[in-house]
Parts: sequence; C-alpha cells; structure tokens
Amino acid sequence: MTAKQFFKSNAFKCIVVLFSILLVCGVLLTIAYGFLEVSAEEKLQRAVTTIYGYEVEAKEIDLSDEETSASKYTVNSMYYITDDGNYLLNVKGKNGYGGGYVVCWIVIEVDSSAISGVGKVTIDSSSGQSFISKITESDLDRFSEEYEDGIVYLYGYDDDNKKTHDEYIET
Repeated sequence: MTAKQFFKSNAFKCIVVLFSILLVCGVLLTIAYGFLEVSAEEKLQRAVTTIYGYEVEAKEIDLSDEETSASKYTVNSMYYITDDGNYLLNVKGKNGYGGGYVVCWIVIEVDSSAISGVGKVTIDSSSGQSFISKITESDLDRFSEEYEDGIVYLYGYDDDNKKTHDEYIET
C-alpha cells in the first residue's frame, strides 16, 4: 500500500474522524471545567450551609504561626463565625484503617472566650475508609453530648488498644 492509497483509505478517514472527535471533546471539557470549577469560598459556604442550615459569615483565621498537626490529626483551616461567635474547624484525621484519612468539619462552641462544647460534626471527605458509610448522624452527635472542660474524649482505640483516657468510647 502506498502513502497515496493510505490517505484515501477508510482506515485513514476513521482515524481522522476519531482524532477530530477527541480534539473537540477535549476542548469542550477544558472549557466546561473552567466554568464549573468550585472555588474555595464556595466549598466553605457549602460546608457552612450544611452545618448551620443557612449562610453565615465566616472569617478565616491565620494558622501559619500555630502548631496545627499532631500524631492523629491536622487542622487544615479554622474560621470564626461572626453570627454566633463559635469557631469552625476543618480537620483531617490521620492513621485510619489501611492508612486512610477522614476530613471533618467541626463547630467549637465558645462562651466568654472559653470552649463550652462541641457543636455539629460532619464528614467532608475520606480516603481508604471501608466503613465510613456506616457512620450515622447519631454517631457524630455523640461528640457534642455532655462536653465538660478538661476531660479528654476519644473514640475508637488508642495506639496500644487500651482505654487510657478520661472518657473513652469504643467504636
């Protein structure tokens, strides 16, 4: 088969059509991604609306000079909610089953500059967690029940599979 015959063949025509479709779809997807991209502010407002049920004003707190990581968690961001004076934290829990993680939004209730309790807790995302779908609202509500300052509340097992904390709830 010569080059001239190849360019006139059905195989070449099919390749050109498929390449054209690929090129057009790629350009359209790129344009759509630009229009449909969710900004960080919109993600925050969606999380706040999920927690509060309505839109509230959230001011980000600069954590660049603070220690935001420990062995089992990292505080990704923190916001002051001007409507009620509470704080909203985005926290990533480490060392999940199989090395995965869970990202949660947590409302920290404040009364006269002291922590008075834990408000609503919601799961934002997770990776590598096979039982995450089994966590219910009532499980998350346990974080906000009977909060008392100075007591360490932990769920699950610690590193040694021992219950060594003030209030330890097996999960």
